[in-house]
Amino acid sequence: MNDFPLFPEQASTFAGTVDLLYYVLVGLSLVFAGLLPFVILYLIVRYHRSQKVDRSNPVISHLGLELTWTIIPLILVLAVFFWGAFVYIDMRTPPPQALEVYVIGKQWMWHTQHPNGKRENNELHVPIGQPVKLIMTSQDVIHSFYIPAFRVKQDVLPGRYTTMWFEATKPGEYHLFCAEYCGTEHSVMGGRVVALSLADYQQWLTTPGVVILPDGSTGAAAPTVPQVDVDLGTVPAVGDPMVQAGQQLFANLGCASCHRDDGAGQGPSLQGIFGETQALADGSAVVVDENYLRQSILNPMSQVVAGYNPIMPAYDGQVSDDQLNQLIAYIKSLSGIMPETSEGAVGPTAIPEPTAAVAATAGPATTEGPATGGDTGAINADLAAEGEQIFANLGCASCHRDDGAGIGPGLVGLFGESRPLADGGSVVADEAYIRESILNSTAKVAEGYSPIMPPYQGQVNDDQLAALVEYIKSLGE
Repeated sequence: MNDFPLFPEQASTFAGTVDLLYYVLVGLSLVFAGLLPFVILYLIVRYHRSQKVDRSNPVISHLGLELTWTIIPLILVLAVFFWGAFVYIDMRTPPPQALEVYVIGKQWMWHTQHPNGKRENNELHVPIGQPVKLIMTSQDVIHSFYIPAFRVKQDVLPGRYTTMWFEATKPGEYHLFCAEYCGTEHSVMGGRVVALSLADYQQWLTTPGVVILPDGSTGAAAPTVPQVDVDLGTVPAVGDPMVQAGQQLFANLGCASCHRDDGAGQGPSLQGIFGETQALADGSAVVVDENYLRQSILNPMSQVVAGYNPIMPAYDGQVSDDQLNQLIAYIKSLSGIMPETSEGAVGPTAIPEPTAAVAATAGPATTEGPATGGDTGAINADLAAEGEQIFANLGCASCHRDDGAGIGPGLVGLFGESRPLADGGSVVADEAYIRESILNSTAKVAEGYSPIMPPYQGQVNDDQLAALVEYIKSLGE
């Protein structure tokens, strides 16, 4: 293996074309900036007044020579220009059936969400042989999403969407960088892109908390970065498909009362609107894309649809970037644009609702609690298993690592123990404390840790909360 490669590995359909164009540009640069100066230097020395050379009949002009050094460089420059233009157009035009993944940049991390709602931090799992379209925005400053092995890079801007696409060609792990200086910790804003076979990607997509590595082996997902701090409001629990989450948010916000399917509401119907040209009240027209939908949700007065009154309230500051992504995914679905892979629609990996038998705090499927880490009593194994899946779908394992190396405290052996708090006090980690720490995570922050965990009040129901508590209790070993 080459430990010091001159160029990143070629791992996408763009890589070979981009590299060839780069080599041609370097070669032309060497000819014009490397060879010609030596020719000029030779002529300067050869025909210096100190040299004895034939200076009779000096050439004043030579039309053929002048045409040669004008036409040949012109042809070369135009060839490179059109070649680069066609490559750029190809890189800016994703195929219609590309797999769409939403990306949110934030100081200093990347947050990605797949069509079925599965989320990652500073990681992006993609299938090989399948076009992938990234729909990206920033929560704060300008970032730049850069995958050297794929030869793709795109600025990620606050207040709007930018997109890029690629198609991975070989399984492997590849570096992910932010290529735009974005603050004091810009250098740590990176991660990895994991390219998998389509079958492995489908398995990863529906397997909570497990990463399928390119060699076919499996391992636990353990990124050392926090969850993006976004307020999910009334959106269903993390893990639901984005379209379903957007549909419920659409209903909860009361959007359906004005945007009626039959077009008889006070706002325009959204059926079949995406990708179409919309006439505006000021006489102009606009193509309905992600940026138009975003602007219409956050500041609806800026582009009022012709024939309708400007009565829609602005939702700027009322919905998060995650919620915007979900709303837009739902509106796009009303035009028949559904998240798909090459094998069809991606299925949900929603947080499971504990069954009636499991929801009970005790039952026949129990095990005795471990002797260390506090007496957990009888553990309902089925309920703990439900909690483990919810724990994985919520991304809790990203911060609460078993080895204690995460940015949140380890939970192994927590239950029943006395733990110091950041305010100088202490608390016994009983069920009440665990519940409070999930619903209102900043109420009692553990000593040595920052208050960065988002509260899950309203994000998990009572049954899911009970399952999470039971799972954490089962870790007391």
